[in-house]
Amino acid sequence: MYYLKKYIWIILIIILLIIFLSKDKEVKLEEEIVKNEETILEEEVDLKIKVDIKGAVKNPGVYEVEENSRVSDVIKISGGLTKDADTSVINLSKNVVDEMVIIIYTKDEINEMKKGSTSIKYIEKECICPKLENDACIENSIDNVPDNNSSSTSGKISLNNASLDELMTLDGIGEKKAQAIIEYRKKHSFKSIEEILEIDGIGTVTYEKIKDRLTI
Repeated sequence: MYYLKKYIWIILIIILLIIFLSKDKEVKLEEEIVKNEETILEEEVDLKIKVDIKGAVKNPGVYEVEENSRVSDVIKISGGLTKDADTSVINLSKNVVDEMVIIIYTKDEINEMKKGSTSIKYIEKECICPKLENDACIENSIDNVPDNNSSSTSGKISLNNASLDELMTLDGIGEKKAQAIIEYRKKHSFKSIEEILEIDGIGTVTYEKIKDRLTI
């Protein structure tokens, strides 16, 4: 009892020290967990993607943007539109994705599209660009126009690349059937000219008349 009274304060101090160290360790562990969670959240928030914007903007180029950005945001980052820009075929509210290509056309280019006298075709807010797809076009319905092997140079009509007007030059192919051909190739491209027989309203008689003018 004598020794207990003599060392009671030392014992109490040791107990308090143990409790303090234990509590301090728990606090540090909780702080570390919170810090890790905040780091993970920051990494998720800061996810970046790269987008290529071309054409009628003040500073075209490749930009790094946040993952949830839209086409209009990329236009702002690139300095905004030029005076001759025309966004009538562009979906400004579209979410951007990594490696996306955005092409802003000029008013003259849009007019040329409508006339059909340019390599960039325009059919009811649907732009068809040569070789390079414009991911920002409305409905995103973009096909490559034909190159040196196209109907314009070979004299034949390409089922996979010909425009609506070109298809309508074929005997027995009106606007409705030409549009049906375009809709068919959007779902699965033609592998042979004989596949045109899959189109409603096109039979063997019509096929025999036009087969020599067809190519894929």
